Amino acid sequence: MQPANWQTYDLIFFDCDSTLSAIEGIDELARLKGKEGRVGLLTNKAMDGELDLADVYGKRLRAIKPTLAQLKAVEERYWETVVEDAPEVIAALQFLGKEVFIISGGLIDAVKGFGRRLGLQPERIRAVELEYNELSGRWWDYHEPGAQQAKTYLDYSEGPLTISSGKSKIISELAGRLPGKRVMIGDGASDLATKPLVDLFVGYGGVVARETVKAEADVFLQDPSLAAILPLVSGQRGWTALRGSKHEAVFRKGILLAASPQSTLFQTEIQREGFIREFEGIV
Repeated sequence: MQPANWQTYDLIFFDCDSTLSAIEGIDELARLKGKEGRVGLLTNKAMDGELDLADVYGKRLRAIKPTLAQLKAVEERYWETVVEDAPEVIAALQFLGKEVFIISGGLIDAVKGFGRRLGLQPERIRAVELEYNELSGRWWDYHEPGAQQAKTYLDYSEGPLTISSGKSKIISELAGRLPGKRVMIGDGASDLATKPLVDLFVGYGGVVARETVKAEADVFLQDPSLAAILPLVSGQRGWTALRGSKHEAVFRKGILLAASPQSTLFQTEIQREGFIREFEGIV
């Protein structure tokens, strides 16, 4: 059986925590409050698919009660721990005209700031909205930005991103008016749940390799770098478009990583052979 021609993809959806950044934002908040043990355990059980996210979301936030200032600190930590080649990959995808999104079960105040630093428009970023206690902190200094940062968590907005199966609904919403093939890239069970709705699911194990994701992903990245995403989603056409540009080096790196069995696992040998044939002469 001959390998099929490699497809290209148009709508690219990234998870945030442990995918674009090497941390879990909620666990970082817990660390700031000295409650990382219990909260981290709940996070891992949800990401491994042992618990539904809905069962742990409120528990974690009630234990932490974050302030706006602490969420700003998490945004900084996201950026400090940005995954290898993530900014370059997103810039190259946008250069190629791909529609790039972040869909995260993280908290919007931190995720949106991080996404902006990666070059994404706010409307391309989805995460969980929080409500804050308007009478917390120095509420009487409402005109002072610093006073607003002291506001503490009151509640969160329940919705698709606070349950393990909800990211598919967000993909449907964001992609509803945009034609093209869809790719989801993520590390956890909530990301894997989108597989029936996308044309390619790429599991990312460069921070945490989760066995269920590794077993069921169409393609699984084992290297810390996200560079392999470029050739996987844009094929030879993308390579031709980026040759001679500032994006050529990261694309070439991605080809080599995607072609390496130590770095990238394909669900079938036919897939791997199709990719190798797509970039024959480079790998």
